[in-house]
Amino acid sequence: MRDLLPAEAEAQGRLAACVLEVFELHGYQQVSVPAFEYADVLERGLGTIDPTSVLRFVEPETGEVVALRPDMTPQVARLVSTRLGDQPSPARLSYRGSVLRRQHERARHDQQALQAGIELIGAGGTQSDLEVISVCVTAARAAGLETFVLDLGHGGIATSLLDGLLPSVRKDLVESLSLKDGSELARRAVAAKLSPDLREALSRLVGLQGGVEVFGIARGALEATPAWPHVQELQRLYEAIMESGVAPKIVVDLGETRAAAYYTGPTFQILAEGPGQAVASGGRYDALYGLFGAARPAAGAAIQLDHLRWALRDTLEEARERVVVESGEKSAEKEALTALREARIPCISISKAEALDYARAWRYSHIARPLGVGFRLFRVGPKQPEDLGIVTLEQLPSRIRT
Repeated sequence: MRDLLPAEAEAQGRLAACVLEVFELHGYQQVSVPAFEYADVLERGLGTIDPTSVLRFVEPETGEVVALRPDMTPQVARLVSTRLGDQPSPARLSYRGSVLRRQHERARHDQQALQAGIELIGAGGTQSDLEVISVCVTAARAAGLETFVLDLGHGGIATSLLDGLLPSVRKDLVESLSLKDGSELARRAVAAKLSPDLREALSRLVGLQGGVEVFGIARGALEATPAWPHVQELQRLYEAIMESGVAPKIVVDLGETRAAAYYTGPTFQILAEGPGQAVASGGRYDALYGLFGAARPAAGAAIQLDHLRWALRDTLEEARERVVVESGEKSAEKEALTALREARIPCISISKAEALDYARAWRYSHIARPLGVGFRLFRVGPKQPEDLGIVTLEQLPSRIRT
């Protein structure tokens, strides 16, 4: 949890606006849910939450336990189930807000993450999964992300193989799968007295990662197991993505166990160089709405704006156009400020003696010096300002933008 200085806050705001605009253009209407949520709502959607994983408080008037949300999807499920249940399906909703997740394995335990996400509620099948992925990829590309990998998995592959096992055994095996630790997985599977066929299927999952060839290899390893229908479902999605040309590179990971208790269908992550964590992630969770008394298929995803900003750091360093108008000639100064603001260009007036230092300190891109016949325009740089010549009041906005 930290402050954002002007340059960081500006970049984050631009990213959020860009992403939300893409969501809106695809029919996703924005909702807003509170930062605090009743703990029972979160646990209904996310399962039992470790008390050390969220910040909890007791609501003084009612005595109810509330928490800073670690995820917004259960809140949207509550909202749809209670207040939008009579609306025709599918519902397409978007949101923007911060979640708080405690990172036990890191020195910084509390991590506030700003997300912008979408929920497609009441529509199932491959085309719905493709829509969610396409919208998120389009939003990331609109923000400037050009090089990335789309990582595909399925929430039902590993869980279908582990169905019926004791929770403690299941947890240990999922942990080994998530770490791709084949030897430890084998040891734990033997200790749990799993059948040889199940041990073999689980061990094969560790290496089932790559391109389209993975599906062919999986046939021999999983065709006779409960996981096979899920593999086929993921293959249909893979083929639909390839046909649409949504992503430049796709990696398939049949042993993916990310949020295994949450997702029931295909899952995805957008991975890019820099953050070390997914820029966006999501998938299908058809069982969620039944927990809120309004069973229906659903899929969604969230773009992590901090991670996206990190992946785009080289393209976000340039400050947007901002202008310092040197004060002195009141009439020309006022006309320039009015014209620039009408053109949606931020500007302020500062005395000539302070203009350059102020512009450099606060990341202003230009200085406009009123003259009797117009304005002398300068581009601010680390060395001497670049003289762009004399422009008229009417030319001022367009010249700044060139």
